[in-house]
Amino acid sequence: MKTSDIDALNAASPQRDLPLHRYNKLCTEDIDEIHAHMSNVFCDHSLTLTGGSPPIAFRHNSKTLTNITFNATDYGNPYGRVNIKIPPSGGIYLLQFTLAGSAEIIQNGESFILTPHQFCVIGPDDDIIQTLEHDYKHFTVKISKSSLEAALFQEIGLVRPALKFAPGPIDLKGEARSLSNLIRTICADVDEDVEAYSHERSCNAVEHAIKHLIFSAAPHNHSDLYVGNRSPAAPYYVRKVEEFIRANATNSIGLSDMTAISGVSARSLHTGFQQFRNTTPMRYLKEYRLQLSRKRLKEAVDRNESVTDVAMACGFTHLSKFARDYNELFGELPSQTLKKYQ
Repeated sequence: MKTSDIDALNAASPQRDLPLHRYNKLCTEDIDEIHAHMSNVFCDHSLTLTGGSPPIAFRHNSKTLTNITFNATDYGNPYGRVNIKIPPSGGIYLLQFTLAGSAEIIQNGESFILTPHQFCVIGPDDDIIQTLEHDYKHFTVKISKSSLEAALFQEIGLVRPALKFAPGPIDLKGEARSLSNLIRTICADVDEDVEAYSHERSCNAVEHAIKHLIFSAAPHNHSDLYVGNRSPAAPYYVRKVEEFIRANATNSIGLSDMTAISGVSARSLHTGFQQFRNTTPMRYLKEYRLQLSRKRLKEAVDRNESVTDVAMACGFTHLSKFARDYNELFGELPSQTLKKYQ
């Protein structure tokens, strides 16, 4: 009999139980300790048990690469149900795979059952209610909102409207199967302590692949542009200006420069960006510079740079406006990003 994707993911541990067995974070029978731990790992939420109160044997294994964290969880409740109510997290996306059992999930008012051989995507603005049946085990991939949306921006140049995934289960077929296979392989390598995952470049490379498989496997509001061939999706003058911006973002650029490069009128250029990128040329420039500044802030300590140094190097001249726009896009101030990577 052919081993399924999820069975293989389970088998990533030599114990054929939970993946990431070498990276256990908590084993306990105390429901209050479980609640505090999982609230700290993900976000604050309510947690209750129904159907009696037998002894439970909670386990949580977790491993972080760079911007992505893998989590394998078993609430260890053999008889009753685990009820979880999760408010919008604000800053993270979660991919939830069922390893064993089933769960009823209500996502923004829509109810569905998540079973083995399926996964779903929970967004930062989603209200979630989960009822986990007895012996339910699941695997989640936690990705920061800024990291996932930056990957989409780099691919298709769109940041508006905000990324939003369709609710409901996704069968592990096609790209979703490739995604689960990749996660399974990474878990197996991590449990075997493969040296590559101690190097940031290796972690960044596999995270890049995971993010782009997510965009292919899970339906979202930019799927049409992402799945299709990007080049013909926009007229040549839009693509020409995008290339110009990427090559010259740190220099002084105005709308007149973009219009001259495009070979069309300012009105036609504006219309093209609105129609094919859902933004304006100047907003595209600003948000591309913000993405550059975030990358540079993460490396600022090595360069001995301040927030002001980074802002000026990325083409921003008004520091208060830079801080406001940065906070609006990434949910934190530039100084907070700098502090996290010191």
